Amino acid sequence: MKLSQVPRPFICAVIIEPDPAHAAAAIKLGEADGAQAFELNVAPFPTRYRNRAALASVFRATSRPIFTTFRRNAYAVASMGSGDAVSDEARMQTQLDLVDVGSVGFDMEMDTFDPVPGPAFNSEEGLRYSHDPSSPPREVTHDARALDRQREVVAVAHRRGGEVMASAHTLTRTSTEGVLQICRQAEELGCDHLKVVRFNASPEDLVDTLATTVALQRHAKIPYVMMAMGEYGKLSRLMAPLVGSMLCYCKHTYGPESFFDQPLIRSAKAVLENVDYRITPRAQEFAPEWFRRQDAGTPVAIAR
Repeated sequence: MKLSQVPRPFICAVIIEPDPAHAAAAIKLGEADGAQAFELNVAPFPTRYRNRAALASVFRATSRPIFTTFRRNAYAVASMGSGDAVSDEARMQTQLDLVDVGSVGFDMEMDTFDPVPGPAFNSEEGLRYSHDPSSPPREVTHDARALDRQREVVAVAHRRGGEVMASAHTLTRTSTEGVLQICRQAEELGCDHLKVVRFNASPEDLVDTLATTVALQRHAKIPYVMMAMGEYGKLSRLMAPLVGSMLCYCKHTYGPESFFDQPLIRSAKAVLENVDYRITPRAQEFAPEWFRRQDAGTPVAIAR
């Protein structure tokens, strides 16, 4: 089953482990908890495990879809201590190769082949950058050569039967229009899914993230993940899937170095199974014809 075939919204367990055996065990535990898909992080593995032969058994551990990420940043690998630098070419090639042994696809940052990291998120400069709504988004390139190379990676993935999720951890208070522009760029690259992670510093920012999620629901041509970093951002991880985001990234359990913003699988499962969020045809009872036309983007004059 491809990621695009999983009924949305769904729970995706994030797998960050030191070796293939631990990864397979974590997948089975996540599956038992209710995860419907898995994101396997390649970066934390020592170099000897970052290949098809070593990881093939992980993809055989479940019938549910597993896709990969291979981050370049130190944050992604710090908990395992394997912070060796790897080129973008090598990261993408490794993930392409894993499609041959069971991966359904992979995450490709939208600044691949032309890194645009911005200032470190946890620095004073980085926080000022993140708070400033005019700051350009991190992880998004407009370099023509880099975009051509990204487009080729997508084409190769498709030829091998895999899907590509374009991702941008903008970590800024990116506007709705800014996110829609990022979405259009991902669509032009031929990507199958989009992931955008903005920054939330207040309840108002959370509302903006949810409004952007709804805007993507109306305008995106591909499934998407919309959420935010920050203490207020953690709320978006459970709320955005209720209004259009395709999945919720979760953890089976927490360790000392865990990213606590990601909810536990059981927490997300409780929300998705108990909140009545699916809009039924009953909504038409409260939507007269003039409203439906206006809501579809055609302004109408209302007699008073």
